Amino acid sequence: MNTDIFKVFILEDMQLDLELNKRQVRKYNPEVLFAVARNRTEFEEKLVDFQPDIVLSDYNLPDMNGLEALLYVREHLDGTPFIFITGILNDEEKVAETILSGASGYLLKENIKKLPELLTTVVAQNSQVMQQREQDWQRRKEQQMALQKAIGTLRNTDFVGKDDVLAQLLKLTDGLA
Repeated sequence: MNTDIFKVFILEDMQLDLELNKRQVRKYNPEVLFAVARNRTEFEEKLVDFQPDIVLSDYNLPDMNGLEALLYVREHLDGTPFIFITGILNDEEKVAETILSGASGYLLKENIKKLPELLTTVVAQNSQVMQQREQDWQRRKEQQMALQKAIGTLRNTDFVGKDDVLAQLLKLTDGLA
């Protein structure tokens, strides 16, 4: 378990279920900061600014469903793990659809006591993914720096086709951003 502040975004419209979710998250990591939304508007207003470590979501909400929430998270915070905590994902097709759409997992509300264990698994898996993304980002940054140096050097020289070479290198740097 990590002792850093763990930022959890919960999308849940039922107060009792919200409190049960919070209690189980605190068993995983007592150093937690929550953001809560009960509907689409609150969800979309708060999510990106909060930058959660994980999103926990009910599937049935007053003005949206969990799959819509998952797709919104994938669009705005692609690497953020997303877990459904719901009472209705007992339909195998819906379970498959949610996982294939990018959910990190799901848990039936009747099994809420298993949430700390699921969080341990999901956070560990996501840690590996985030490390790889960080390495990829660092590599792109180094490549971009090398290209910028080469462009700077070329600008101070004079040769036939210089403008074409510089244009091609500039396209490469744009592709790395």
